[in-house]
Amino acid sequence: MADMIEVSTATPAELLGAGRRHLAVRDFHSAAEVLAKACELLAKEHGDTADQCAEAYLWYGQALLGLSRDESGVLGDGMPGSGNVDDDDEEQGDDDNNDNEQTEQSCEPEKSKTEHNEAESTSMEADTSTKEAESKPAQSTTSDAPGASSEVTDNAEPSTSNDDANDESVVNMDSEDDVDNLQLAWEMLDLARSILSRRAAGGGEGAGGGAAARALLADTHLALGEVALESETYDKAVLDMQSCLEIQKELYHSDDRRIAETHYQIGLANSLASNFEDAVTHFKNAANILETRIKTLEGPTAATDDATVKKYSSADPLYTIEGEIKELKELLPEIQEKIQDMMDYKAETIKRVRETLCPSNGESSTQNGAGSSASQPRPAASDISHLIKRKRKASNEPEASPAKKMNT
Repeated sequence: MADMIEVSTATPAELLGAGRRHLAVRDFHSAAEVLAKACELLAKEHGDTADQCAEAYLWYGQALLGLSRDESGVLGDGMPGSGNVDDDDEEQGDDDNNDNEQTEQSCEPEKSKTEHNEAESTSMEADTSTKEAESKPAQSTTSDAPGASSEVTDNAEPSTSNDDANDESVVNMDSEDDVDNLQLAWEMLDLARSILSRRAAGGGEGAGGGAAARALLADTHLALGEVALESETYDKAVLDMQSCLEIQKELYHSDDRRIAETHYQIGLANSLASNFEDAVTHFKNAANILETRIKTLEGPTAATDDATVKKYSSADPLYTIEGEIKELKELLPEIQEKIQDMMDYKAETIKRVRETLCPSNGESSTQNGAGSSASQPRPAASDISHLIKRKRKASNEPEASPAKKMNT
């Protein structure tokens, strides 16, 4: 039960406020609990697709996304300090290669043990059936029928079959829960997108439309892109995040940190899809925006003229311009490192492709002519996929920190 309020008796407004507080401190379980109740109450009062439900659907979807990440261990692996993923993967790959021979040598003894155990189990079952047939001669004639045999087995060991079924049911339910959190997050966010698109198209600031609705719509597209990233549908993630970026460019100043965050996320999605050039472009855009933002904050009129500074100052009494400048300067090296990584991945991929297509680099071809092509078997070009996937995974792990810090 979420703290500070009683979920069963709280109003939708109280539940939404509590849910947003839980989201702010990344307590996704409590956030999902109270926001689910808020969505239920609002939908019951106004209808499933009412304008009043959009924000609740958006925040509930974000809570479910965070909950799914927590359960799958993504957040834990992506925290700062876990940056040795490449080395771990390489060491793991070497260990796997070194253990292949040992695994192959151990297969036959294990197989023999398994066959021996199965033989003993079959023999024991045969003895049991024989004893049952001898003790119940009246049923021995009909026990050969499938139905009768099944009935005798069910009556003989009901507890074992029920326990096995229960164990399988628990496993299935656990796997379904893992899938359902991410799937439900997408459904709630897609419903929020539909409502907010309609509200934004209607315009009007009084009913929560216009710029306010478009800002929420941009957040919804970004969250949908993050769900697509978790689902490994990277092309879809890029499309959703591009939609977010287009809206943000219309709403915010060119040096707004939210635009920088979206560029960073699009760069991440492209890197996971092995679109290295696009990834570099968006990472560079994110870095350029932050550098521009730093120059703006260092100006003499930032405290009085900058709307974002006024907003942060009014919302957070601990906010200072110097603190934001320091935070942005700490983010820049991380983004520059991502840019260098993408350039290295691209160069390495090109090198691997060339080595695969021309492994002799012209030495054998100039000496032996056409016969050199058949001297040794050559791997197919697709053999470099394992390298790209490993690098893709490594680039995925540490991404949560810089992107989230941009938007704080």
